[in-house]
Amino acid sequence: MTAYLPPPPLTNNVCADEKLVFLRHNPPVHPNFLVAGSSIAWRNIDSAVIAGSLPGARPLNGGFCGMQINQSAFITDWMIDRLPSIGRVLLVVSPMDLVSCKGSGQVFDPEDARKLVFEGQPMWSFYLRYFDPISLRRNIDRQIQIREQARILKVDRSFTKYGDAPLDTDENRGLFYGPMPEPDPSCFSALRALASELAERNRSMTVVIAPMHPRWKSQYDPDGTFRERFSLQLKRALQGTGAQFWNADGAKILDASAFTDAIHIRWSSARTLTKEIVERLAVE
Repeated sequence: MTAYLPPPPLTNNVCADEKLVFLRHNPPVHPNFLVAGSSIAWRNIDSAVIAGSLPGARPLNGGFCGMQINQSAFITDWMIDRLPSIGRVLLVVSPMDLVSCKGSGQVFDPEDARKLVFEGQPMWSFYLRYFDPISLRRNIDRQIQIREQARILKVDRSFTKYGDAPLDTDENRGLFYGPMPEPDPSCFSALRALASELAERNRSMTVVIAPMHPRWKSQYDPDGTFRERFSLQLKRALQGTGAQFWNADGAKILDASAFTDAIHIRWSSARTLTKEIVERLAVE
């Protein structure tokens, strides 16, 4: 049945609901290192590099596609509540993650997600609980679109054992994204609140700005004003929280061939980026 149906719509976002189903079928075993964020974290980080390079690290990729920063904060809190072994959080962001952070950021009902992921409640019960014919039709169409995009990019849609979603492809879809809107100030407030809460809970946090396609920069931000302002706003939001910060975009470690669009990178480049991040984490 589930080969044709989209996953139970706890978030009503097919891509994010697929991640919950993955976690259900691959329950994390005492992870202590959480990769957090949107599809930037989900696709651009190779958790095997973390596991192999940081002694004792047991990573879990908790990135969910399509998330704003307040939503990633909600998911991070939920993960740590369910998995208290997590002691370190790596949040990977791009300007797309700080566009609109109105509201609480609650992505799903935390109790229903707990029952789905950690308690093994029957899948059919969630289809019944969340049944709506209009959203079901929309999610079926969206699932078809996701599969077609994967076919075009020649991407295997499987996850790694850590929950990463590799874009292991030589294809690309152009820049795909146009000019980025100015960030929402409430997103920086949500980021600061997350960093402060993690510090209070004795968890360390590192925030990394993911690299962007050089052609996007030359076309939409040729003098770097937008990106420099974004970096400064992030630094200010984290000031005094104890969180570490690195602007990987400013480090210019990836060339145009690394990218599948303006912000997502192919799997070979994800390894390169993750190695660079790990080198900085190792000396914290």
